[in-house]
Amino acid sequence: MTPTLTRFVGALLLVALFCNTTAFACGPFALEAIFVHTVHPGYPLERFAQGELGVVQPTYARSYLYVAYRYLMGSDFSASEQKTLSEFWKDRLEYRWNLNEEDWIKAWSDARSKVPGLSEAPKINVYRSREKPNEYETFLNCQKDAFDTAISTLNNRFDKYGSDSPVLREWVAAQDQVFGNCSQGSQIPPGITNTSDPLAIADRKYQIAAAQFYSGNFNDARAGFEEIEHDQSSPWRANAEYLVARTLIRKASLGPADTRAKDLTQAESQLTKILNKNQIDAAAARLMDLVKVRLHPAERLHQLAHSLMLQDPDNRFQQNLWDYTALLDQFLETEDAAKLESATEIMQADDLSDWINNLQSSGDKAKTHALARWQATHSEAWLIAALSKAEGKAGNNDSLIAAAQTVPASSRAFASARFHAIRLLDESGKTTEARRLVDQVLKDHRAQLDQSAINLLIGQRLSMATTLTDFLSNAPRIPAALSWNDDGREVPADAAPEETKTITGKPFFDEDAAQIINRQFPLSFLQQAATAPQLPENLRRDMAQAAFIRAVILDDLKAADALAPTLKELLPAVSSQLEDFEKETRPDAKEFAAVYLWLKTPGMEPIVDEGIGREIPLNERDTYRDNWWCSAAYSNTSNPDETKSESKPFTARALKSPRFLTPQLLATGMKEFETISAIGSAPNYLCQQVINWANKNPSDPRVAEALHLAVTTTRHGCTDANSGRWSKAAFDLLHRKYGNTSWAKKTPYWFKD
Repeated sequence: MTPTLTRFVGALLLVALFCNTTAFACGPFALEAIFVHTVHPGYPLERFAQGELGVVQPTYARSYLYVAYRYLMGSDFSASEQKTLSEFWKDRLEYRWNLNEEDWIKAWSDARSKVPGLSEAPKINVYRSREKPNEYETFLNCQKDAFDTAISTLNNRFDKYGSDSPVLREWVAAQDQVFGNCSQGSQIPPGITNTSDPLAIADRKYQIAAAQFYSGNFNDARAGFEEIEHDQSSPWRANAEYLVARTLIRKASLGPADTRAKDLTQAESQLTKILNKNQIDAAAARLMDLVKVRLHPAERLHQLAHSLMLQDPDNRFQQNLWDYTALLDQFLETEDAAKLESATEIMQADDLSDWINNLQSSGDKAKTHALARWQATHSEAWLIAALSKAEGKAGNNDSLIAAAQTVPASSRAFASARFHAIRLLDESGKTTEARRLVDQVLKDHRAQLDQSAINLLIGQRLSMATTLTDFLSNAPRIPAALSWNDDGREVPADAAPEETKTITGKPFFDEDAAQIINRQFPLSFLQQAATAPQLPENLRRDMAQAAFIRAVILDDLKAADALAPTLKELLPAVSSQLEDFEKETRPDAKEFAAVYLWLKTPGMEPIVDEGIGREIPLNERDTYRDNWWCSAAYSNTSNPDETKSESKPFTARALKSPRFLTPQLLATGMKEFETISAIGSAPNYLCQQVINWANKNPSDPRVAEALHLAVTTTRHGCTDANSGRWSKAAFDLLHRKYGNTSWAKKTPYWFKD
């Protein structure tokens, strides 16, 4: 035990107080394109710490919003503060809370080994689980300073008593018992009765109190430390005075809830006594901060908000930021409307907390408050808040838009102000002016914008496209990051792994472009896009395959014929099947040739991909069932309760139709999407097509293989409640009429689920 309370421990205690559970998603996971960061700014985070804010997102974690506010208010961070911020964020995002506890334990073990005649050192684990009913919660029980103090004491006693002293060996044995409580049990060293050495007796009393503390016997630990505190002769007296307060705080964290306030109040009184004697006692000051966080949260919130707007005078910047954001979470993370309204009133007592809460709030009250604060302060921070709340259709935004356009390019608010000015101009019907402004920003200021900001602006430009060519010019976007995003943290994948090498810096379709193309474009537009020079080759290939399969499902074989040469050029792997398709003259034979091609090319689908999409070749099966238009099993024409795959659902989204889509073209595109969606699970459709062809053309040499592949789709594709019936039908036909073929032998089962 020692007076020093590390920053991590303070954070850990806050987590123990405010958080009960942590949920983690389950795999497998696909590499994901992050076009616009919503949880945090883009990497490297050092740029944001240095004031490169981009377009500030209300969804950012609150520590980033604090930094944005301080910069927008004209208060810069020192180089050391910027470094602290970057490390703070990376520790949180990348779970880099490595305490090196094995090094602590080894250092103690090495020091202990200098004492001869000891038994083998017991195994130490510094983490302990709580008692029932909270036994699944684990906390750091024995900290680094406990081992440092033990090593220092051992060395001192080694010099005093000598290596062969039984007093020294007894001290080490007792210390082993103390550390035995770090992870479990209640091992309390016995009192000393065989010596009159006052130092040995004082050491043992301290070890007993420490063992009580680590074992969770807080009342006994407090009594022990209080006895030492009042013993004028004890060398541990100063430590014990501090440890009384620490014991009360630990009891408040882990003990019964009904005594929590009382314990914290007593800890506050004890720390006040210490600080009155020594104002520069850093350990006691840190503990007092922790008590204030728990006992007087609103008061401490505003104290922290004030101190965080100043240069860090006492090297407590990181802990203050941690405590501040934890308090914000405590007040604002609630579904109770009354509590949230009360929290909003508390936030308004200081401008920083008010701004963060307002930026993350919605509704007319938040909008009115943001506008009033901007009108009162004319600060860039409140201008951004008011802009983010404004809606172009509501009107009366001229002053906001004008103010946004006067923000200079040198300002930290520039990207946010221009983005919202463009958005509001477009929403208010001044589309030509909005288009001119976004083109100017992307032309003159692209170099100073991060990729998230660029993608937001391109997205705005896409929504104002006047022609198909204009739309396609703004549809491709380079991701701001490639991430596994398995738990929603948007942490970029390492640049070195093989998975990122071929796609880093490559443009893809974001959600808005992909869903407009898939749900609103008529087939004729997909045909044009397949050869459009505005699209890179990977997106033209996606357009071509989508248009071809869509044409087949829509029974537009003329369009499919027209697409075949382009598809052969962009997807050589299917050239031979496409040539067979082109040779057929009968419509039904042509349609079966296309179905046969689709069976052999599981990655093809009548839609373009959103983001990275499929990463393995289209003619290879995906291990995780992303085959034969897997998302069709989740379309809004299907019953989600009947699906059998865990792939990502194909979700509908309210879309703004491009201006160049006439009502007739839009109606055609939407009708076509409804038609292809109506086929439901693609394996069912493919089985039906093959069975129909086989019944009419039993001698076709492709039939046996096609039936085998049809059954395969029900195993490796996404299915629904009807898929088992079609799988069995194809299986039965294959074995009944083509039982002697190699394809029948390769198909020993049909698949119900």
